[in-house]
Amino acid sequence: PEDDPLTRSLNARARTEGRTEGWAEGRAEGRMEGRAEGRAEGNEEGRRSGRAEVVLAMLRARGIDPGADFAADPDLFAGLDLDTLTAAALACTDEADFRQRIGRARA
Repeated sequence: PEDDPLTRSLNARARTEGRTEGWAEGRAEGRMEGRAEGRAEGNEEGRRSGRAEVVLAMLRARGIDPGADFAADPDLFAGLDLDTLTAAALACTDEADFRQRIGRARA
């Protein structure tokens, strides 16, 4: 059947139409999923950044100056609520002590 020009063109057309319809649906679905994932990721990043700013302000107000990479550490503030972080920031004596306190809070 592939030797017949008409059959070849009909098969090619069917493949093209099937790919086009599936592609459009898949693209729309992917965009919706991507937007939802992007929003969730952006929200978490914003919360993490906000928690970092609060902790940094508290530490600096207490005369503790953490290193430059302190707030940039993505895992440092992840998974902990602001109450836990602020309690550790108020009780710690330096950056290492803060890290130990939040490490214990995670455990």
